[in-house]
Amino acid sequence: MKLALKELTYYKFKYLLVTLILFLLAFLVLFISALAQGLAKENVSGIEQWNKSTYVIASDADNNLSQSNITTKTDDAVNTIAKGDTIKTAMQKIDTKSGKTDLMFTQMTNNIKPKPTEGHLPQNKNEVLLNEKLKAEGFKVGDEIKLSEGDQSYKISGFADNIMFSHTSMAYVNENGMDALKGHHISVIAYDNLNDHQKNEINDIDNVKVISQDDMLNAIPSYNAEQQPLNLMIVFLFVISAIVITAFFYVMTIQKTSQFGILKAIGTKNISLIASLMLQILMITLVGVVLSIVVIFIINSVMPVSMPFYIDGNLMMLMVAVFIVVSLIGAVLSLIKVTKIEPLEAIGGE
Repeated sequence: MKLALKELTYYKFKYLLVTLILFLLAFLVLFISALAQGLAKENVSGIEQWNKSTYVIASDADNNLSQSNITTKTDDAVNTIAKGDTIKTAMQKIDTKSGKTDLMFTQMTNNIKPKPTEGHLPQNKNEVLLNEKLKAEGFKVGDEIKLSEGDQSYKISGFADNIMFSHTSMAYVNENGMDALKGHHISVIAYDNLNDHQKNEINDIDNVKVISQDDMLNAIPSYNAEQQPLNLMIVFLFVISAIVITAFFYVMTIQKTSQFGILKAIGTKNISLIASLMLQILMITLVGVVLSIVVIFIINSVMPVSMPFYIDGNLMMLMVAVFIVVSLIGAVLSLIKVTKIEPLEAIGGE
């Protein structure tokens, strides 16, 4: 460790440049990943928060919640087989300072309700809970929103984070609030789980079918269209970063052949050289990656609320692990040469 630290402090500028390159690579991967995750959340976050595994949807809706319309009679028949959460929705437009904005009004149930980040859940038919992104339009708790069609208005009771569907903000109301809306209908019936017998019975009912949450999310047109190219981009960024980092540390290690030869000539063992090399690479990689994470969190804290930007902790940990592994691989590839270095040859002797 002493040898590793001495070299790092002696060649400060060289190792600062290496750390900067690692920082930029890690930052690029993290930033693109956060944008991709942010776009994904704008498509599916509202459904994910329902935390249900199974849904009954109209059979002609192509698994798309926004196209599903279940009759009251069918809803009663389904709930006779298994009691679920009947979810009513209504698409409406409201007037904002930037123009007309679409909202997907959604009825709360006993089991399906968002957790307010500010204010409280709607308690009467004239209250509504909005998505946090609408704060960018200047809305705050206590303000009124007015529907573009008609003279109906709602008082904002609170805000919740990540309640969106297909890039449309969701607006939660209670049962009375939903009944007062024009165009409301039953979209889906949600379940924690259904056994095979219940699924078969429900599938036998006309005009409905049982699907999983993944089926419903994958049916959102904008979801797959956006995520596939973005995820492919992230994969390529990982691959390119891995190649660059591996080659970089390999070349850097080979350049120190004469230095290793001198150290071996004065009695330094291979295990000490290997440990020193590994420690150097680990420290450089960790500093670069940690700095990129810090900068990403700073950017996230100052990002406008309307910007689709989401930090996934699991993906971040995966990135840290990948960068450390590929950095060490670059060193390992050169270790074979290090262990075979002949001191006299390395320092120019015969």
